[in-house]
Amino acid sequence: MKYFTTLAVLLATTSLASAASQQDNESFILQAGKKNSAIVAQKNGNNGQATLQIGKGNQAVTAQAAQKKSGSDTNNSGTLQIGTNNSAMTAQTGGNNVQGTLQVGNNNTALTMQSNTSADTNKSTTSQLGNNNTSIAVQSQGDNNQSTLQLDNKNEAITLQNNGAKGGTNNSTTVEAGVNNTALTAQETAGAKSGKGGDNDSDTLQFGRKDVAVTAQNATGTTAAGGVENAAATLQVGNKDFALTAQGGTRDGKAADQATNDSFVGQFGNGNTALAGQKNGNNDQAAIQIGNNNTALTAQKTADAGGTGTNGSLTMQTGNGNLGLTRQTVANPVSTANGSLLAQVGKNNTALVSQGDTGIQPMIGANLQATVQVGNGNSSITTQTASASVSNTSVTAQFGSHNVAVVSQR
Repeated sequence: MKYFTTLAVLLATTSLASAASQQDNESFILQAGKKNSAIVAQKNGNNGQATLQIGKGNQAVTAQAAQKKSGSDTNNSGTLQIGTNNSAMTAQTGGNNVQGTLQVGNNNTALTMQSNTSADTNKSTTSQLGNNNTSIAVQSQGDNNQSTLQLDNKNEAITLQNNGAKGGTNNSTTVEAGVNNTALTAQETAGAKSGKGGDNDSDTLQFGRKDVAVTAQNATGTTAAGGVENAAATLQVGNKDFALTAQGGTRDGKAADQATNDSFVGQFGNGNTALAGQKNGNNDQAAIQIGNNNTALTAQKTADAGGTGTNGSLTMQTGNGNLGLTRQTVANPVSTANGSLLAQVGKNNTALVSQGDTGIQPMIGANLQATVQVGNGNSSITTQTASASVSNTSVTAQFGSHNVAVVSQR
C-alpha cells in the first residue's frame, strides 16, 4: 500500500511541476485496497486527470476549472473503479469538458457534472458492470453529450441536460441489459431572442424485464422565431416493461420555423406499457408492440394560432389482449390535420381513437383514421369531432369473428 501511495505522490509531483512550466495540469492516482479517497483539484491550464481504484468503499473526487480564453482549453478526467460500494464524483467547468467513468462491481455510484460556455461541448461516458449501480450525469451549456452503459440488474441511469441562451443540441444514449433497470433522460434547450431553440436527441435501449424508460424533451423557441425539434427512440425487449416519452416546446407559427417532435417506442414481450405525449411542433409517434396484454397510449396536441401542424400516430400490436389508445387534438390552428393508423393482429384486442379540435378558432384541415384488426373477439371505437368545414374520414377493417366496430362522427 505504501508503494502505491509513493508512486501516486511522485506522479502527481512530476505532473504539477510540468504544469507550472507548461500551463498544463496533469494528475494520475492509483489506489489498491478499501476505503481509500482520491481528491484532485485542478484550475486553469488544460487540465488532465486519471484515477484508478481497486477495492471496495473507495471514493474518487475530481474538480477541474479551465480558463475561458478562446474556448480551446480542455478539461479531461478518467476514473476507473473495480470493486463494490465505490463512488466517483467529477465536476468540470470551462474548457470543453470530457469525462469517462468505468465501474466494475456492485453498489457503485457515478456522478458527473459539467458546465461550459454555450460555444463549447460537454461529453461524458459512464459504463457500469454489476448490480445496484447508479449513474447521474448533469450537463449545462455547451452542446452536451452523454452515453451510459449498464449491464446487470437494478441499475439506475439519470441524465439531465440543459442548454442556455443559444439553444443547441442535447444528445444522450442509454443502454441497459438486465432486470429492474431504470433510465431517466431529461433534455431542454431554452433558445434565445432569435428563437433558435434546439435539437434534443435521446436513444434508450433496454434488454431484460421490469425495466423503466422515461424521456422528457423540451426545445423552446420564442415568439420571435424558432421552434422545437425533438427525437426520441426507445426499445425494450422483455416483459412488464414501461416506457414514457414526453416532448414539447413553443414555436412562432411561421411556416419557415416549423419544428418536429418524433418518437418511436418498440417493445417485445408481454405486459408492457408505452406512453407517448407530444405537444406543438409536427407530432409524429410510432409504437410497435409484439406480445400479449400490452398497452400503447399516444396523446398529441398541436396548438399555434399562426401556423400549420400535423398530428401523426402509428400503433402496431401483434398478440392477444392488447390495448391501443390514440388521442389527437388541435387548438387554435389555421391549417392542420389529425392522422392515425392503428393495426392489431390477434384476439381480444381493443382499439380506441379520438380526434378533434378544442380551441376557440375552428379547425381547418381533416381528421383521418384507419383501424385494422385481424383475429377474433376484437373491438374498435373511433370518435371524430370537428368544425363544420372539417372532413372526418374513418376506415375500419376487421377480419375474423365476434368483432365489434363503433364509429362516431360529428
